[in-house]
Amino acid sequence: YAVLCSSTVPTYFPVVDGRYVDGGVGSYTNPCYYAAYEGKEFLGWDPEETTLISIGTGREPGGLAPGEAAKFNALEWLRPLIDTFLSDANDQQVRTVQHWFPALDFRRFQVDLDPPIAIDDPAGIPELTRWGEVLAEMILNDQVDDKVHRVPGVPEAAPA
Repeated sequence: YAVLCSSTVPTYFPVVDGRYVDGGVGSYTNPCYYAAYEGKEFLGWDPEETTLISIGTGREPGGLAPGEAAKFNALEWLRPLIDTFLSDANDQQVRTVQHWFPALDFRRFQVDLDPPIAIDDPAGIPELTRWGEVLAEMILNDQVDDKVHRVPGVPEAAPA
């Protein structure tokens, strides 16, 4: 039941009994850190002997064309801000796993949805299916998300 509640979209569906909200709301849009932490701390798994696979739901490539933001009014800033917040929160969870569990064989798979696909338009289902097949091929070929990937056991580079 909690998984179903966590998979909802609060802007489209009501919160259930005031207790369950979409798992993507807030800074934990990607549960990979919780999975790594629970595996080690509660289940006693050795990170060096564990593989954690994280499968993304697709992201918009993002970015604005030069000068585009200069034309925005206050309301037009809302979408880029929300997209940035969710994307950064998602990537932050990946980097948290990489930092706290450096020996873990952590594989993040993600696709860039270009052009973006509306979540409330059934006409996008064929395109979503195609992207699902692309993601499946990436998993089969171990093509991890190069935007956040690092080699297990190799320390992070020091900030410049």
